[in-house]
Amino acid sequence: MIPVMRPELPPLERYVELLRDIWSSHMLSNFAEFAQRFERRAQEYLGTPRVRSVASGDIGLMVALKALDLPAGAEAVVPSFTFNSTVNAIVWNGLVPVFADIDPATLCADPADVARCVTPRTRVIVATHVFGNPCDADRLRQAAGELPLVFDAAHGFGSRFRGRAVGTLGDVEVFSFSGTKLVTTGEGGLVSAATDDLMRRVEYARAYGFQGDYESHFTGLNGKLSELHAALGVLTIEMVERAVARRNAIAARYRDALAGLPGVSFQAVDPRDRSTFKDFGIVCERDRDGLEARLSEAGIQTKRYFRPCHTMRAFRPWATRGLPATEAAYARTLCLPIFNELPDADVDTIATVVRRHFTAPSR
Repeated sequence: MIPVMRPELPPLERYVELLRDIWSSHMLSNFAEFAQRFERRAQEYLGTPRVRSVASGDIGLMVALKALDLPAGAEAVVPSFTFNSTVNAIVWNGLVPVFADIDPATLCADPADVARCVTPRTRVIVATHVFGNPCDADRLRQAAGELPLVFDAAHGFGSRFRGRAVGTLGDVEVFSFSGTKLVTTGEGGLVSAATDDLMRRVEYARAYGFQGDYESHFTGLNGKLSELHAALGVLTIEMVERAVARRNAIAARYRDALAGLPGVSFQAVDPRDRSTFKDFGIVCERDRDGLEARLSEAGIQTKRYFRPCHTMRAFRPWATRGLPATEAAYARTLCLPIFNELPDADVDTIATVVRRHFTAPSR
């Protein structure tokens, strides 16, 4: 079976070396040496000092929204075509999700529809860099006006928008480093903030609401990244540029192999931008499910991504209208295998199965 994804891990001996240091220190958490080292490397890579580690991307989204100090019941405009973590964080913070549609080409939030969703009750705009493809941050900023702009950048560590690093585009951005990501800590994340005040609030929110004095300044939670996870991140963050280059090469190989295939198109990435291609989705005008079955028969794993949040049971109370581009994208998109160590020969095999499926007589 060719898996749809597989994390690239450093040599085990290098990780064991770092574990020996952790064992000697007896410090397993509490923002100790390796969490701080991981943060410094992320800060250097992104070009901003305002980056802090968290236990997961989900926790990062929770504390990012908490740091904005939004009133309960306020509206948060968010695309439905996102992982449910994005909407979970909104609801957990006592906010009301207002679902926006996507641009059918980029699969990211449609800035025009986001602007249409803004009302006097709106207090924040939340958008997702889908599959690592940067949102149109400039147009979303225009749509947001004076409202804070938050990016779920779970897929985006290594992405660039008009030459700017994803992580420096919004008021707050949140990365995930779970096992499906280019850089991984096993489980973990980072929060990047645009101002010192927001960063300070994030620091409190991820640490129970206090900073060393056991006095809660406001409601917080335990968002600490353990030293065991941070040590893995210290090693895998070194791979990010090579990982992005390799995934872009795989994406280009898929595109070349499937170019001109009737009924198959690709997520549009602006030539001025760079995607991480955390996932590689093709959009099928017909028979997506048949292709999925054909690939499975050939021992090739695929993934349907994302199930629209407004169709999920937990979020249906806020599903106030149809989202045609979102619904079409879910019905037609199939993610093909992509990971750093995927051989070119396997890419060619996968592309051959796809091409044959759409050119062979119907079974």
